[in-house]
Amino acid sequence: MKPLGQLVNEANNGSDLELTKIEAHPFLTEFDLFTLSQIDEEQVTRAQQLCEKLPDPHPVQSKLAVGLDTPQELVETLATDPGLTAGVLQTVNSAAFALTSPISSVQHAVNYLGVSFVKSLISQAAIADQTKDCSDVEKAALQRVWLSTAVGSAFATLLGQHSGHPRPSVLATKALFFNLGDLAFILSEKGAHAWYAEGMTLLDRVKAQQQTCGVNSSIVGSALARNWGLPAEIERAIGNSMLPLVKTPTQLALKDDELKDSILLYLAGRVGDSVAYEGLRDLAEFSIETIDEPSTFLIKSHLEASEQKLVINLLSDIGFRKKFNRLLSTLAI
Repeated sequence: MKPLGQLVNEANNGSDLELTKIEAHPFLTEFDLFTLSQIDEEQVTRAQQLCEKLPDPHPVQSKLAVGLDTPQELVETLATDPGLTAGVLQTVNSAAFALTSPISSVQHAVNYLGVSFVKSLISQAAIADQTKDCSDVEKAALQRVWLSTAVGSAFATLLGQHSGHPRPSVLATKALFFNLGDLAFILSEKGAHAWYAEGMTLLDRVKAQQQTCGVNSSIVGSALARNWGLPAEIERAIGNSMLPLVKTPTQLALKDDELKDSILLYLAGRVGDSVAYEGLRDLAEFSIETIDEPSTFLIKSHLEASEQKLVINLLSDIGFRKKFNRLLSTLAI
């Protein structure tokens, strides 16, 4: 894959008419995103080494990947694992959430926070044992990743429901595993916590990952999903998760539903990041119109090209914004 700046130069010579209409963002012109289709054996080995430093996944991760989309399923699953239940309730009642009244049961948590967010709490609790010996700065980094994931998954649910997506719960489940590679970096690579500090952008993190390890979180996360035996659909979604950062619509070699989902999931991830790393508390302050932020630079073009203009309208819809803002208000984050 060529840097976007080089592609724009070629476009000006007539090789890609679309790129002549899109002014390359100054921070992206010389950036080369590593992708699964271009990495060599050494990079494959490095990704695998990072994955192998993590213990085997909790059995509930596989269940989350293929279902648990109703309150009843969540309650029944956690009823068989008291330790996991305790972990979920401990997390949701922690100071990080600052709830006005304690959550007393899984059913209470689902009623109050919604299925998507509780699924993210279960996923977090499932790897709690792997993080108990982490330093404070590593725990802070993990909290940001988890917050971004939880918000992104909940936003994907909301987006799917209001945009006519045929499977909103599946979209939310894919978003739930989008940051697997980031967890692997924090838990396996010394000093990686600095890449997840407050104010860090997606581009900042990816550059640091590639410069230090020769791979990025989409590559590592895809490998980890495969190692864990997660559905191929989730593995592909993670592998495609960063493509909208640097690829224009005509460069995305994805088809139909996979293309549309990739754009929606990328958007959900950027909203989650805005909450976790930038302190976003009002969806009205999130914009895909600005040229100042590299991570959202191409989103509008992707939504238009994939015939999802309704999503653009939803982002500015007062009712939709209020629903998302209520979610953030409920979490008191």
